[in-house]
Amino acid sequence: MQASNQHIAETVWSRPSGGELCWESWDDQHAVFDSLSGETHLLHDLTARILRNLDEHGNTPGELAGAICLELGEPCDAVFVEDIARLMQQLEAVGLVEKSAR
Repeated sequence: MQASNQHIAETVWSRPSGGELCWESWDDQHAVFDSLSGETHLLHDLTARILRNLDEHGNTPGELAGAICLELGEPCDAVFVEDIARLMQQLEAVGLVEKSAR
């Protein structure tokens, strides 16, 4: 992992405080209304699992990947952690997550 990617992978992410997410789910598709932005987002199952995990506490992409792999009974590798790190940046761009301090 390159230095810049390693920094991204070690960043702690959380949900912005003061807002709620309202969920509707159908199989592996999810619609979530963000009370902070007033926007509704359509999410795949992986993204929904991540946001639900972050509702409980902040995590790094590595911690998120480990929790999801454990939940699904799947092996976890560095590529999956990097995928989660990139996904966190996308979620930050739409205001669903933010970088946080522990």
